[in-house]
Amino acid sequence: MENRWNILMVGAGTMGRGIAEVFASKGIPITLYDAFPEQLPKAKKLIETDMQYYLEEGLVTPEEIENTRSLVFYEEDLEKIAPKVNLVIEGVFEKAEIKRDIFNKLDQLCPPDCIFCSNTSASNIFEIAQIKNPERLLITHFFNPPYVMPLVEVVLGPKTSTETAEQVRQLLISVGKEPAVIKHYIPGFIVNRLDNVLCREIGYMIKQGWTTAEDVERAIRYTSGTRYSFEGPLSLHDVVGWDLTNTVSGDVYKTLCNDTGEDQFGKELVEKGNLGIKTGKGCYDYSGIDIPKFMNKRSHRIIKMLKAIRALDDPE
Repeated sequence: MENRWNILMVGAGTMGRGIAEVFASKGIPITLYDAFPEQLPKAKKLIETDMQYYLEEGLVTPEEIENTRSLVFYEEDLEKIAPKVNLVIEGVFEKAEIKRDIFNKLDQLCPPDCIFCSNTSASNIFEIAQIKNPERLLITHFFNPPYVMPLVEVVLGPKTSTETAEQVRQLLISVGKEPAVIKHYIPGFIVNRLDNVLCREIGYMIKQGWTTAEDVERAIRYTSGTRYSFEGPLSLHDVVGWDLTNTVSGDVYKTLCNDTGEDQFGKELVEKGNLGIKTGKGCYDYSGIDIPKFMNKRSHRIIKMLKAIRALDDPE
């Protein structure tokens, strides 16, 4: 099928370069722009490194590697490239004033039918971006690493047109992504909302002295973590029977943490300076660990799990 897209990725950091890999590898031209031009040669070098790693993992073909070499373009002048594109993905720092400024510039420079997407993981871009045609604005939240992780949360704003949302959804499907649509902006979208619910209850159970971080994670990994590869909680309840699960929830709900303020467990870790891998300690101790090696092993595990999930999804 002939490609009609010409994409601009604003921001050439980790997410920006990964998103560029997603589209270019599948034959769609994309230009990386960054307000700090020194980021562009770094991104180019890292894209080459990324794709070689994905080749070793069996995720890409030599043709897809060549596509990223020939179809990712690098541009320091926003005024030069913006008038030529029909879809923009914004991936700049999560500060409202920075995002507002870039969207103001894009709104002036891009063609009137250009679609604007934001890769924000938290910001209400529909209140921040003041563009002339808000029916062309939506959120496309990729997950790190963008090339590997299949999910993209697609969030519609109050004025996003159905046509725009469907065009973007079909584009994402065409490059192998799994779009999950949220019909209007809610803080945290789907994934981060569920993650916050789970982490709030985990922290509550640990603070009550009922269990430990190690035992909670063991419980998750060897039950729900295994099942979630092929069925979500709603499918599980269908299997178990909603009459039984509703009876259980009647006993459980009244004992759950329902705090609406800060995560007290996480707050204590932050106050102690235990931020996680970046400080060498979080819930677990990372001192003496080779962090790049640790992160590569994590990526390798994600890739292995995705291969297993796809094997499960294959028709028998």
